[in-house]
Amino acid sequence: MSTGTPRHLVDTPPLQRRWQLWTGLGLAVLLVLTGFAWVGSSGGGGGQGSKGRAAGGATTSTAAAGGAAPTTTAPAVATTAAKAGASPPGPRNLLANASFEDGTRGWKPLGKARLTRSTEASEGGWSLRILADPSAGGPVGIAIPDVTLTRLNGRYHTNAFVRPSAPGTTVTIGLREYRDGRPVPGSNTLGWLAEETGWHQFGAIHVARLDGSRLALEIMARDLPPGGWLDVDQVVLHLLPSR
Repeated sequence: MSTGTPRHLVDTPPLQRRWQLWTGLGLAVLLVLTGFAWVGSSGGGGGQGSKGRAAGGATTSTAAAGGAAPTTTAPAVATTAAKAGASPPGPRNLLANASFEDGTRGWKPLGKARLTRSTEASEGGWSLRILADPSAGGPVGIAIPDVTLTRLNGRYHTNAFVRPSAPGTTVTIGLREYRDGRPVPGSNTLGWLAEETGWHQFGAIHVARLDGSRLALEIMARDLPPGGWLDVDQVVLHLLPSR
């Protein structure tokens, strides 16, 4: 039986006491440095979130409070706004000289018409003036005999601005198919009675009967008085998208 001092009451040797002291101090410094590093990283993350919101143009209370804001919010809003503001492309006009800014190039007279240009245009600098015979009057008109080759069952839409010299003039616009120089049955011509002078817009739609026939466009004034005229401007011919 031992009568000496218990082991846990024995004084710690000097070297061992120094080692324990330095170990305690080292642990305390390490804990302090770790705390500063954690606080610094939290502050840096908040700064990056503010920069991202400023660039994206979106602010959220979740990000300001330190929560995780969804990163896809700002790009999604920007993409949607761009699509809403953009104008979708329309069908291409198949006519090369649709507003007669290049004179009468591509257009042919019908009947005894004489063609000239007028500065009284519905848009731009020029319109085309179809002059009737000074002694006989109408019918007179213009045509493009070979605009394009048709697609079977293709829907071709045409319209134009017209202005007759006198009220009561009947104006027609039509699309005709030709195969081997002969007209294909089933052409579409729309007539309109101009009860007033001034610019009016009207048009027609033709569904192609054949594939590869030549499509012609015709605009006519049927009953102009002698010396009368018909102004034409902004003619379009579109192949409409398939349904």
